[in-house]
Amino acid sequence: MSSMSVLARANCATNAATSATRVRRERRSTRTTATRRDTDVDVDRRQALFGLSTAALVSALTPLRSIAADEEKAKKVVAVPYTKYAVQAESSEEAISVAKALKEANARLYGAFWCENCNKQKELLGKEAMEYINYVECFPDGVYQNSPGHEDRVKPDGICEGYTSAWPLWVIPKENGEEIGIQGQIKKPRDLQRLIKEAKGEKVDLVKYFTTLEID
Repeated sequence: MSSMSVLARANCATNAATSATRVRRERRSTRTTATRRDTDVDVDRRQALFGLSTAALVSALTPLRSIAADEEKAKKVVAVPYTKYAVQAESSEEAISVAKALKEANARLYGAFWCENCNKQKELLGKEAMEYINYVECFPDGVYQNSPGHEDRVKPDGICEGYTSAWPLWVIPKENGEEIGIQGQIKKPRDLQRLIKEAKGEKVDLVKYFTTLEID
């Protein structure tokens, strides 16, 4: 046999071995890919189940947490006796004039002794002007909860029914029986003067109002 034939057979054998190796590698690669896919699917399933379980757990615990918070709040002891706020600021002539007009218009100021903005409103008007204001205290008996020797008083007094949305709350009756008001805001005397005019049905020159210090 010639040397060329031997070499050709050797090459064929080498090619056959290489082809077999490639086939085995491709099969292993195919199995590995399939295994990875199956593993990814399992992980996705576990994550989805874990997500559902977590959501269900949170959903189940939320009412329990709310109940626990309500129970803890119900056990809290509160004892704040009523203390009349003493106004310190002196009143300006404008504040006194507006306060007299508010009294004439049967205006009312609703608030609570512990309300910071209510007390700031009083200070803005001053002690002399507040003498003319019909102030309605919504917690005349203080605030009590689970306090020995006191009935629970955590809601505004009945005299404030319908006027508890936000304090300080100014209310002025209109001629037609309705009321006009400003709630939850600290107002300057000129703002209150404008409220009086609106309650009377008088027009306010808004351009002049916002560009000057005058109302008329």
